[in-house]
Amino acid sequence: MNKEENVTGIAFIDKIFFDANLNRYGIMAVLIVVVGCLGGIAVGTGGIESTFQLFLLAFSTMFALSMMLAVAPMKWVIWSSLLALLIDLIVISYNLLS
Repeated sequence: MNKEENVTGIAFIDKIFFDANLNRYGIMAVLIVVVGCLGGIAVGTGGIESTFQLFLLAFSTMFALSMMLAVAPMKWVIWSSLLALLIDLIVISYNLLS
């Protein structure tokens, strides 16, 4: 197995998810809970009233969860989860501040 597959290229993320394939199922269990709950919170704060926000939230959350279900490489799982969390936080912030 190629060692470069485990490295995302960002030192902070690599430090958190060091040897992600060793802790694969533990990391995925935590990401499922965090991505799922934060997506629900984002919908609850006002994402349900906007079709575009609902589309962004559903697409990003389902993409991250699909990567986990498909047992994709951890690089894909981590990046898709971080993207989903970023979109969730942006939608939550937008809805709470407007």
